[in-house]
Amino acid sequence: MLRTFLNVAVCVCLYFLSATPPLAKSFALLIGVSDYDETIGLADLRGPANDVRLLRDVLTERGEFDIRVLADGVKGGIRPTRHAILSHLDDLADTAVAGDFVYIHMSGHGTQQPDRDGDETDGLDEVFLPADTARAEPGTSVIPNAIIDEELGSRIAALRAKGVDVWFVLDSCHSGSGLRAGSPRVRTRFVDPAVLGVNVNAVPQPASTSVLDGPGADDLPGRYLAFYSAQSSELAREILVDETAENGWYGLFTSRLAARMQTDAALSYRQLFQAVLSDLGDASVPGGARLQTPLWEGNLVDAPVFGGGDLVAVRQFALKDNRLQAGLLHGLSDNTVVALVQDASAGADDLLAFAQLQDTDARSAALVMVNGACVASVDASCERLGDLPAQARFARLVAKPQDAVMRIAPPVMLDTGTVAGADIPLHSALIHAVSQVNAELGSNIQIDPNASVLSGIAQGKLWFGTKLTAGATPIGLSWMPSDGPLSDVLTRISKAENMAATFANVAGTPSLLFPSPVKIEVQRVVSDVEKLATSIPADLRDECRAALHSASVVGDLPPGQNVKQCDQMAFGAQGVVQGPARDVNRIYIDSQYCVSAEYQRVEGTAQPAILGGTLTICSDCPTPTGVETKAGMERMFVVVSEAEDNREALNLEGLLDNCSTDTRATRSAGQLRQVGEFLNTLVRSDPTRGGMGGFGISHIWVETFHWVVLPRHAARASAGLTLDE
Repeated sequence: MLRTFLNVAVCVCLYFLSATPPLAKSFALLIGVSDYDETIGLADLRGPANDVRLLRDVLTERGEFDIRVLADGVKGGIRPTRHAILSHLDDLADTAVAGDFVYIHMSGHGTQQPDRDGDETDGLDEVFLPADTARAEPGTSVIPNAIIDEELGSRIAALRAKGVDVWFVLDSCHSGSGLRAGSPRVRTRFVDPAVLGVNVNAVPQPASTSVLDGPGADDLPGRYLAFYSAQSSELAREILVDETAENGWYGLFTSRLAARMQTDAALSYRQLFQAVLSDLGDASVPGGARLQTPLWEGNLVDAPVFGGGDLVAVRQFALKDNRLQAGLLHGLSDNTVVALVQDASAGADDLLAFAQLQDTDARSAALVMVNGACVASVDASCERLGDLPAQARFARLVAKPQDAVMRIAPPVMLDTGTVAGADIPLHSALIHAVSQVNAELGSNIQIDPNASVLSGIAQGKLWFGTKLTAGATPIGLSWMPSDGPLSDVLTRISKAENMAATFANVAGTPSLLFPSPVKIEVQRVVSDVEKLATSIPADLRDECRAALHSASVVGDLPPGQNVKQCDQMAFGAQGVVQGPARDVNRIYIDSQYCVSAEYQRVEGTAQPAILGGTLTICSDCPTPTGVETKAGMERMFVVVSEAEDNREALNLEGLLDNCSTDTRATRSAGQLRQVGEFLNTLVRSDPTRGGMGGFGISHIWVETFHWVVLPRHAARASAGLTLDE
């Protein structure tokens, strides 16, 4: 099983994100284990020492790094025992301060042993094998001196808790497979658990056991990124790069990663990953080794490599057989214009040609070459120019057509229930802003009584939402002229509603023959309403600490359920059908029409994986300038899709955000308008959900949740209390 080494214990807690200070210092911990105890059947490796030397040279050339080496066979390196590895990680957590950057690279053998904590979806812990690894005592199934994922995860979490950014790279196997490289130039970095006296056959295992469990609810100030050299159904390889050298072996993934890191190109981590993924399929790689599919996870993916700063990275997607490996679920649609490049690291001036998307489905699209001056229009395609360049390997987003209609009901005076006249200033402001957005952005927003988005006027504000009152109290997204341009609010609402309509349509086409292979579980913690403060406290943490002290746990979330201040919701995703890995994305639309996505990779059926962070409800949130009300209807969509070998995971984190002012996010909200209609058509034409060609509707499932956040006093009133009690 490929599982993140960043998995830490998830607790029900509150944490408020603070700004990350500027980069201060860069550290690197390079770990390479080559020399194992062969007397117990643990074969030596040839590549880790070379991996460490190569990376040390690359980092030295790139800038000032405090480099620490734990590697046998490397001059100046410390023997990479269990104690040495963990103590150096602890020392980094003691030394690094907020704003620092830490790069951790581990090359060596990996394997599995039975899970002792019940947090693994396949019932197995992933372990990294240090130099002093020993054989398990009979009946224990615990490998002496091995380092399990939680031990690494807790130390990386300790760094992030201090505001340190961490990039973690693991080049080892830690799952079994029948694959073999079939070449004298290729070796694997996998140890059969049986060699070390561990029986994993007693643990129920799926056909392949690839699981990525992200940090979930540990909303820590330091960002992180993890690169894994292979998914769990594959083996991490080391290859003979230089046949003339005494030892010319390197980790396949590490060698390609280091080569890309040596370039001067200003890459984001996402672009770096895409480039390495592409390189692993190069003809220079022995055929068997090309079965290796790296994976990534984390919230640092769109920052510049080693840059310590932030950027809005270039959004690009791979081509395969002249078809784009991205589609509607990535926010793309027919007639979207893209620029074609040969390499993931190509500069802005290295464009080969322009193309337009056609026949777009959920995860892919055909490409037609067009003129670079083509205007993305929903109604008409640009003129086709000819065949795509043969050397094109990636496509970068240039322009997307926008024509989705979003309807807003005319504002109602919430105190009387009557429609406001067009001469009412707030109503006329809405009419003007709609015209402005439509003219400037080419969107299609209409004021229409038959609308999904309601609007109202109360307290000198415009209110928007699918529900506008809780009792006599206005709820939803509010706006007044001093808040800034109303056009920005309408743009935010439009993007959120287009996505909500899309996912809701997909969720409305379930199949009894092909149910979702992943079960979504909800645990709701209901705070004690009597412990809520009678007035807005200065510190929400103090209020919720008291309200949650005697909280009750509820195992479900009925549609339209009322929730209140300090209630919490946690989501889990558990495989219920054996098969390949599944990509699970949790798309959350809050009461303010802000959209965010969190990703989890799920495979196996033994245990649920945490899906995103725990949601703590804040209906009346204290701010430096007063109180921000966030009551209203909220929605969540969980999208499950089947992962594919040799293809980047369907990870929507950072792609759908429409509110973030944090430039670390890649803000490409996307218009997913066609998904519902398209999927409905497919379901009607083939109720067995089979034979769908390239789309494969049986590989995508959507589940929806919605609830209403009550204002503090409304929640107390529903319990027969008032703010004065």
